[in-house]
Amino acid sequence: MERVRMINVQRLLEAAEFLERRDRECEHGYASTFPSMPSPRLQHSKPPRRLSRAQKHSSGSSTTSTANRSTHNELEKNRRAHLRLCLERLKVLIPLGPDCTRHTTLGLLNKAKAHIKKLEEAERKSQHQLENLEREQRFLKRRLEQLQGPQEMERIRMDSIGSTISSDRSDSERGRQCASSLMKY
Repeated sequence: MERVRMINVQRLLEAAEFLERRDRECEHGYASTFPSMPSPRLQHSKPPRRLSRAQKHSSGSSTTSTANRSTHNELEKNRRAHLRLCLERLKVLIPLGPDCTRHTTLGLLNKAKAHIKKLEEAERKSQHQLENLEREQRFLKRRLEQLQGPQEMERIRMDSIGSTISSDRSDSERGRQCASSLMKY
């Protein structure tokens, strides 16, 4: 159960990292695909280069421009599909509640962030409780050993008293013997 929880937390962290990376990329004005999903068709192609205005408007470069645009569109389509997939996975992992059937990306990410913090806090509390229980267990074991130690010695002493006639009697046994002899009279 703990392993499944850690895997879920790991997935949430990966999704959050991906979304943060995407937001940073959007701030800089460029889009990229997720590193684990390169398109095999585009892997070996050269990156598109910027054309001057004269080249853009010439009839010979329209094919290049169209190819560059379609490459960009495909990359963007793949990026959006991957993002959609990550958000769907995130919806499965996060307890969303019955308040609404449709969630915004921002709302989903905020709930994921809150859920991760809650899981981390629960893990911290569980770890603290485990440490306390281990400490208490060690204390109780030592206490049990202390309590068993004198009893073991007393049991050995009682066994040895009964086995020999000439052995010295303890004070408690002498007291019992005196009390029983007084009761006879």
